[in-house]
Amino acid sequence: MPELAVVAISAPAASNDLRALVNGVSAQLLSHGLAVAPHVTAHLLNQLNGDPATVIAVAQQLTPEQRTGQRMLPQPLPLVPLVEELFASLDLAATNFRSLLLAALCTDDRLDLVLAADDSNADEVLTGVLAQHLTITSGRFAFADDRFALWIEATASQADRAHAHELLGRVHQQLGEELQANWHIARGAIERTPAVVEILLSAARRETDSGQVERGFRLAAEAADHAVGAQADAARLVAGSAALGAGCMHEAADWLGSVFPTGAADYPTGALAPLLIAELGAHGVMPVLDPAEYRPRTDDAQQWQQWARAAGVAAIFCAERREISAMRGWLAELRDADARADAGGEIRDCAVSLCWMLSGEAESKHSAPAGAFSRCMVEALRAALDGDIDRGLQFIARARTRLDDEVDPLLAGLEHSPVVDAYLAVTEVLLLFWRGDITTALERFAAAAVQAPVGIAFAGLGPALAQRLDIAVLGTPEPLTLSLVHTLPVGNRIDGLISAGLEAYLAGETAVAAMQATLWHDRGAPEHPLALPGLDEVGPVTERSHVEPPDLAAARGLRRRIRLLPESGWRRECAEIAAAARELQSPFARARVEAMLGSVNITRGDTRAGTRFLRTACQLFDDAGADAWLAATRERLRRAHTSGEVAGHIETAPLAIIDHIDPFDASRTAWEPLLTERELEVAMRVVQGATNREIADELDVSVRTVEVHAGRVFSKLGVRKRVELTLLAHRTARHF
Repeated sequence: MPELAVVAISAPAASNDLRALVNGVSAQLLSHGLAVAPHVTAHLLNQLNGDPATVIAVAQQLTPEQRTGQRMLPQPLPLVPLVEELFASLDLAATNFRSLLLAALCTDDRLDLVLAADDSNADEVLTGVLAQHLTITSGRFAFADDRFALWIEATASQADRAHAHELLGRVHQQLGEELQANWHIARGAIERTPAVVEILLSAARRETDSGQVERGFRLAAEAADHAVGAQADAARLVAGSAALGAGCMHEAADWLGSVFPTGAADYPTGALAPLLIAELGAHGVMPVLDPAEYRPRTDDAQQWQQWARAAGVAAIFCAERREISAMRGWLAELRDADARADAGGEIRDCAVSLCWMLSGEAESKHSAPAGAFSRCMVEALRAALDGDIDRGLQFIARARTRLDDEVDPLLAGLEHSPVVDAYLAVTEVLLLFWRGDITTALERFAAAAVQAPVGIAFAGLGPALAQRLDIAVLGTPEPLTLSLVHTLPVGNRIDGLISAGLEAYLAGETAVAAMQATLWHDRGAPEHPLALPGLDEVGPVTERSHVEPPDLAAARGLRRRIRLLPESGWRRECAEIAAAARELQSPFARARVEAMLGSVNITRGDTRAGTRFLRTACQLFDDAGADAWLAATRERLRRAHTSGEVAGHIETAPLAIIDHIDPFDASRTAWEPLLTERELEVAMRVVQGATNREIADELDVSVRTVEVHAGRVFSKLGVRKRVELTLLAHRTARHF
């Protein structure tokens, strides 16, 4: 129905139902080779009566940038054969068709507007063709099938549409509703009509500032079609800013690029900061820019303020990507611009706080920034990194309430936009993940993903989060998450090796998981500055700086200690690690430590202690809602039980897991951190039954050298002879 109305995702109404529907449709879209951002899929479902087949057909007609959410969807949506066939048999009289077209083009759902424009009365409507296709309640109407509204508008001729807009415009004029009247006048005009521009443009600014960015974009784009000179630049600037707020970065870059640098008056200066954001968001990479080319050439404070915002955004983008040298350069530019703008540090502090926090360096406790969004997000992260995650979540909740309607100095005009909502949502989900509340984190992320462009925030942190959450709960990423990953800008492509490794690890494919972790390590261990729990159970033992709460840092350190447990005194170290684990607040982080302790104890012969640790891990994984980790840990208990190493009946849940693990692969994975490369080669050959002479011949060394290496292996792994090493290998395969 409404070209101008705000598009809200209201059907299906319940967020869980919507998530399930988007997830199912995403799976079908991916099977057709179509990657569609979840919030775009939800939008299409809302406009196409929730029909998956029509959504797929329409998605096939969209451009790749429209499917990824980088451009606004066309209005109306493309008319596809499925919809044409659905209503092809209808034989509508001209008057009935006109009535329905008026309803389809009306910007309001008030029935009296359509009646007045059609010069008809309510009785005629309630007994006529409109009643067959409209749901009418308390003087308001809606199409019974939104696809019918699409069909009506798409099959109408240009002359029919122009006449319908003219009739609706007259009605709104008679009612004194200037905005709606001018909208219809503009839409029905055959030639440029400058008289409508000012009203449309003023409304576009209001809508964009209030967060109704799609409505603001439609108004500004229409104003731009009718404007000339400086007014046209003003309309393009608003349209570009609205598209930016919606996360449509390519769309925004086109509109803003038409203003900068050739626009009239001061509009190019106003376009620079949002244009830079749009270009960075569209491509996901920080271009090589010489600030001197864009720096203002005057002493005008407003121009320096705009330049300060551009420099601040550039610095944050560099920090998100760990380009620290470039970040420092842009921060220097920002400090100078903030001073020249006489901004009192407002713009500077927002960007500097976030940059140093993302870089993990000492200046992360810079003075508190101004601006509701900036302050709440920065303080939320700061509180979490100081160990108070609950307080961090309170800051996010405050930002969501919007009780204080402050202008954000860094992102002025975008305070209530979907882009800001995306950053807030990803920050909240990250904090919930850090806290170990896996179920809530997954639910919040799924709800946000169908509402906002969550892939934009923090250089693709959202999709990485979604993968880890899905794997922790389900064992594999959902189609909704895969769609999100596939629709990221190229420069924001996240490294999926650790996620793939976690998926393999929980499926019992330990050697595959170790291979993925090793490949990740060989590639330089790429990860986002805001750390996500990785795959510490297998693969190379690495020590890297992370931006994470102390709880997660402690858990990561404990997992590293377990991997490197020496034979001498390992029982004492296990006790120390267990005591330290009890101090961890996150049930998920502690559960992973307890599970590792369980496996180590069982493989080293203490099955009673190992079982106790594994049972504790099961309870903690259950508390966190990490169902896939819970199932994998229960499977370890089942293996212990069926192998006769644990007495008594253990209640377990079944897990689709590989039942026969190669003991050689599992042992290699488990022993790699403890042995040198040559010791590991000797150990694996001993387990496979080779004699010292055979090993010496294979490795081209002396028998004495093999004996020395074998003795070191026995000492490090706590065995006395070959048969014990072989038994250890088989225990490791069952419980690692």
